[in-house]
Amino acid sequence: MYRDEELIEQIKNGNDDAFRTLMERYMKHVYNFVHQYIRTDDDTEDVVQDAFYKTWKYIKRFKVGMKFKPWLFTIARNTALDHIKKKKAFPFMDMNSDNEENLSFEETIADTEPLPPEIFAKNELASEFKSLLETLHPDHRVVITMHYEQEMTFEEIALIMDKPMNTVKSWHRRSLSKIREKMLHQKTL
Repeated sequence: MYRDEELIEQIKNGNDDAFRTLMERYMKHVYNFVHQYIRTDDDTEDVVQDAFYKTWKYIKRFKVGMKFKPWLFTIARNTALDHIKKKKAFPFMDMNSDNEENLSFEETIADTEPLPPEIFAKNELASEFKSLLETLHPDHRVVITMHYEQEMTFEEIALIMDKPMNTVKSWHRRSLSKIREKMLHQKTL
């Protein structure tokens, strides 16, 4: 199995099969990622197709030494946000609702008790967890899914989201707190 960088080199040399391999490797991940922003299946498929087209179109700009996955997800995120702007699905002033200058010190500290990645695998908790994810701001929902489902680091997520790492960590911590609080509240009912 070829590494991403090897496939990219083959693509730059005109090997279309290498691009198909790369698409197959990331299709499900990109689809799930984009779906966090674009809530309908048809629109998600269109955005994913457009994101992969842009990836193919600009692959020659990919520089050796960069990580492909964050680069691809950045293209997917930007494509999704462009789609949302065109559709005006929600006010974009909400996108910057968490300005880093307004964060207290405690909000920039990483959560010491993160939810385990296994929660996505446990059937009974997975559906409850995913329904609680729906209550979060789209950016916060994306941070959670990228970190646990895509197994991305906060550094990679910050790069993709074009936000400072402390902001991403804060969104992560707040999101987990909100989800835990709602889970505890549901159990007490």
